[in-house]
Amino acid sequence: MKDWFGWVGKVLDIDLSNRKISVYPLDRDLTKCFIGGRGINGRMLFSLLQPDTDPLSPENVLIFGTGPLTGTPGATGRFNVSFLSPATGLLGDANSGGHWGPELKYAGYDFLILRGKADKPVYIEIQDDKVYIRDAADIWGLNVWEATASIRRKMKDPKVQVLAIGQAGEKLVRFAAIMSSLSRAAARCGGGAVMGSKNLKAIAVKGSKGVKVADPTGVINKFQTLYKAITTDYKFDFYPRYGTPILTEGLYPLGLMPIFNWQQTQMEGVVERLGGTTFVDKFVKKSRSCHGCFLHCDHYYHVPNGNYKGTEGPGLEYETVVAFGPRLGNLDFETILYMNNLANQHGLDTISTGGSISLAIDLFQQGILTKADTDGMELRWGDSDLLVKLIHKIANREGIGNLLAEGPYWMAQQIGRGAEKHVCHMKKLEPSLVEVRGHKAIALAFHTSTRGGDHLRGQPGAEIGGFRGVDPKIMEKRFGSPDVGNPPVYDVVGKPRMVIWYQNFAAVVDAMEMCKFSTYWSRFPVEFEEFSDLLLVATGVKFSPDDLLTIGERIWNVEKAFNLRLGFGRESDLPCEKLQNETVKDGPLAGERLHLDKFNNLLDSYYIMRGWDQHTGRPKRSKLEELKLGDIADELARYGQIVDE
Repeated sequence: MKDWFGWVGKVLDIDLSNRKISVYPLDRDLTKCFIGGRGINGRMLFSLLQPDTDPLSPENVLIFGTGPLTGTPGATGRFNVSFLSPATGLLGDANSGGHWGPELKYAGYDFLILRGKADKPVYIEIQDDKVYIRDAADIWGLNVWEATASIRRKMKDPKVQVLAIGQAGEKLVRFAAIMSSLSRAAARCGGGAVMGSKNLKAIAVKGSKGVKVADPTGVINKFQTLYKAITTDYKFDFYPRYGTPILTEGLYPLGLMPIFNWQQTQMEGVVERLGGTTFVDKFVKKSRSCHGCFLHCDHYYHVPNGNYKGTEGPGLEYETVVAFGPRLGNLDFETILYMNNLANQHGLDTISTGGSISLAIDLFQQGILTKADTDGMELRWGDSDLLVKLIHKIANREGIGNLLAEGPYWMAQQIGRGAEKHVCHMKKLEPSLVEVRGHKAIALAFHTSTRGGDHLRGQPGAEIGGFRGVDPKIMEKRFGSPDVGNPPVYDVVGKPRMVIWYQNFAAVVDAMEMCKFSTYWSRFPVEFEEFSDLLLVATGVKFSPDDLLTIGERIWNVEKAFNLRLGFGRESDLPCEKLQNETVKDGPLAGERLHLDKFNNLLDSYYIMRGWDQHTGRPKRSKLEELKLGDIADELARYGQIVDE
């Protein structure tokens, strides 16, 4: 049998209901068509799930996938987890860094599939070829950090990599995160709740096999070339030092930061008190990195004084700063760091947590919620004590926390009384923290995202312009329009083409399991040519740049088909009521909103360029067959979700 390089060549499949553990070969055809990680995850999920599955039932599956680059030199410490989302009812998908993904690969598995439901709390222990389902009675109820420490003591190895859920996952909070490396979160879409529904507390992995590559010398040489290209780029001066919190300094002046539940974009003191430079100067003790990454954009922080003096922890991202800061009217960095620790310990998606709290405060201020609904508490912007209490209540579904644990979209549905018009969401998922109303290409990317509103699914950074070093002339040449970098313009020529390129690009990066921050997504000179070279020396398989673009398109079409089969059509790609009717109130893009007629024109162009039906957004059979997805076309035909020409 031909040797595997890059990939390990094995799938670990565990049925928790009957405690059956199986190992079987990875299908080589899948690697050729989808590479790995997110790509193969999505294809497997489409085949394994029935459309009428309850996300919290034993019939849902969790698929953890690594890529052929996972565990090789560079920013390759990532993995992907896919499932049916309890937060949205559509594709659930999250990507994470840290050390757990490479450890799974070193133990000898590219993919881990989890089915069924254990009859009592358990955790999984993987040590190379030895796989056990262990009793978790003594760690059920512990937070992520406590459970991690307990499992490492049991296994007598402090270097065991533990992936776990906290109380939020156990309590089936719709947006519970899956945590690893203490602070690395596979956060979006509620995978932690799916783990909790299966009575699965954790997955502990210890591997000793390493990864075989086709050309070891070539891998080192390519890594050194990329290292030089990235470390000599001017942007390398701030990413490793400040991490993503430095985005505060860049995005706030452009009006891209949503504040007070998307009511405004300006707030005095944001940059000075919550910027990346303030974070590093006041709180950072040392840098941290994911497995083998020279960008080391993570940090370990310490709060030296104030109400939360002595708070220490790893991992802070821009999204969390905004979610727990300006979005809640909070400019106290000490409180944000303490709340970040709580979210990491309880296992909460910080974006969704901030979304629930900000909506609740907004509705309380407008009289839609009263003290009768909030356990007698007055919900006020910037009340740090209140914000901390609400995180605890959400994680444990206590009192008002039981409502907030549903997430903003479902909260509003339960509350009624006009609450629905105050929710910002795309496909029922509260978006990552970018004000989209003034940036039409970003809005298109967020709304057509296959997992709901999200920058990591293909946010077109070129529209943001000079902040990230994008040359407008290059963008015009690549995408065919001088307006791709002009945020308020509904450009139907270049912007849909740009969104598609970025979406396909992101899909390929997630399939290789490479960090986007080491690629062109962050304006570093690393894209399809470099990916082709890396994959060749790692796997021995030649993927041309054109092949990779096609693979990205194929991945996107499978994910689109997954959602269509569930009934999510064109209407799910349209802006919510809040983004259509409320204008940006302040800042450089004041007065902007998403005009439905103009947005529909953008969407028409996007569908046409995707090879889908202009009116419904359903793929044409010819497009799916061109992408070698004929079986998926046949499946969509069963549900009336294909266009036969």
